[in-house]
Amino acid sequence: MPILRHLELVLRKISRLGFYLASALLLVVGLIGAADVISSNLFRRPIPGLVELSGVLLAVIVMLGLAEAQARGANIVIDVATERMHPRLRKLSQLFSLLVGVVFMSLVAVQATRQAMNSWRWGETALGAMAFPVAPFKSAAAFGAWLACVEFARQFVVRLFARALSEEHKDA
Repeated sequence: MPILRHLELVLRKISRLGFYLASALLLVVGLIGAADVISSNLFRRPIPGLVELSGVLLAVIVMLGLAEAQARGANIVIDVATERMHPRLRKLSQLFSLLVGVVFMSLVAVQATRQAMNSWRWGETALGAMAFPVAPFKSAAAFGAWLACVEFARQFVVRLFARALSEEHKDA
C-alpha cells in the first residue's frame, strides 16, 4: 500500500497547489474589479476586456478550488437525514454520494476537456472589447475538474476500503 499513500500525498499536494492558485486568481479578480470600478468612476471609461477576463477567471477559480474543498470537507453538506441513520447506512450513503460525485465530475471533466481542445483547435478568443485567447483558461478549468474527479474517487476508495486498511495496519 505504500504506492497508494504516495499517490494520495501527490494528489493532496496538487490539490493544495490548485487551491493556492485559485486563491491568488481570486485576488486578481478582486483587483481587476476594483481597477475597473475606479477607472469607470474617475475617468468615465471602463478598462476594455476586464469584465470578460473576470468571467473566465471565475470559472477557473471554481474548478481549481473544488478538489481542495472536497478534500477538506468544506463543501455544503445537508445532514438532516444522515444524522439519524444507522452507521452502516450512513457509510452507504456517503459511498453513494461520493460515487455520484465521481460520475458527475467525470462528465464535467470530459466536457471541459472537449471545450478546451476545441478552443485550442479553433483559436477561440473572448468576445468583447479586447480579444484574448480563452483556451488556456478552459484548459485550467478542465484540469481542475479532473482533479476534483480524482479527489472524489480517492475519497470513495478510502471509505470503501477503510476497514480493510485499518485491519491491515493492526496486523503489521
